[in-house]
Amino acid sequence: MDYDRTDELSPGCAVVARSILYVHGMGTIGGAEHDLLLLLRELDREAWNPRMACLERGPFRASVAALNIPVSPVTLPPWRKLSSLFSRYAACRRLSTLLEEAEPALVHVNDLWWVPHTVCAAKSMKHRAPPVIAHVRQAMKPEKAQAYALDRVDYVLAVSRQVQGALEQGGVPPERVETLYSGVDLTACSGPHDGEHIRNKHDIPSNALLIGTVANLLAIKGYEVMIEALPAVVEQVPSAHYMIVGGGSDVYRERLRQLCADRGLAARVHLVGFQDPVWPYLAAMDLYVQPSFNEGFGLAAVEAMAMGKAVVATGVGGLPEVVADGETGLLVSSGDATGLSRAVLSLLHDRSRRERMGSMGVTRARERFDLKNTVAGIERVYRDVLVRRRPR
Repeated sequence: MDYDRTDELSPGCAVVARSILYVHGMGTIGGAEHDLLLLLRELDREAWNPRMACLERGPFRASVAALNIPVSPVTLPPWRKLSSLFSRYAACRRLSTLLEEAEPALVHVNDLWWVPHTVCAAKSMKHRAPPVIAHVRQAMKPEKAQAYALDRVDYVLAVSRQVQGALEQGGVPPERVETLYSGVDLTACSGPHDGEHIRNKHDIPSNALLIGTVANLLAIKGYEVMIEALPAVVEQVPSAHYMIVGGGSDVYRERLRQLCADRGLAARVHLVGFQDPVWPYLAAMDLYVQPSFNEGFGLAAVEAMAMGKAVVATGVGGLPEVVADGETGLLVSSGDATGLSRAVLSLLHDRSRRERMGSMGVTRARERFDLKNTVAGIERVYRDVLVRRRPR
């Protein structure tokens, strides 16, 4: 089988492209999906031959197909919900059949939610199962490591040291897990981006001091906290506006709209939906805010830094590894609207400090979060895992 042919894995040697089956269960595009799409775009196709197992329809599937990557439709229901008891085993059988047919050299699961399905599918294979790499992009409690079979895969990639620590506490051997930060396409963000066009498009005054957040519309992202903080900001900075860039639940969107109306902010908060590319929207902002209650990493904060924006973020999950407090931005407590408004105001009032932090953020993004380094690290892990599984 293809995954036994590991005698040509040394960098620089002539190799036949090794097949990789990527497993992902979401149809929409958020941070995890965006990160995977960037990896697929930059992957060395002379060394690796990617194939995707994902939902049959949706923006993510369309984006994968646009990269000329074959897609095998599979539905992966929630693993730990009683209502999914029968459908999840049907999904495992489908995934096991796909593994038998595709014979991948290895499997890369794009988040913890679909690791149990993949482990179950690999276990039921008639032939020798390929190695499984799990990518954990969520802030998690240690007990989830075993609940989602992360201690049973060949290797785990964590998006932050905070996530890696939880994995090790949960029983994943230290030699089978490492932190590999997600990367940003620094070439894409360095091009000219027309932020003024974005302001005109969404009726945001050209003289407004624009605060912004890029994230899916999920309660864990802390949007309500920023909206609660905004009246105190507007009181001192009458030109302040807030832009939310992200798609998601219509119910949650209307909840945010109603909160804005109740606080008299309807004309100052702009929900502009999912946007790709996001660079022109970041260019339009004067200050980036990430008010999350939890965050495995914080890729959007890295993108904002790469665009030269100072960042105000909560000190949760992997965000303290992204934002250097006092240097590239400010960290505040999650859920603290008063503390958030004070941090935002301190930077809106001090343009020189804001711009200095933005400049330092660009340097930090280039040094720590370059997409090329991330992809090189993942390809190194692929080679290492295949060598470890080489038959003696």
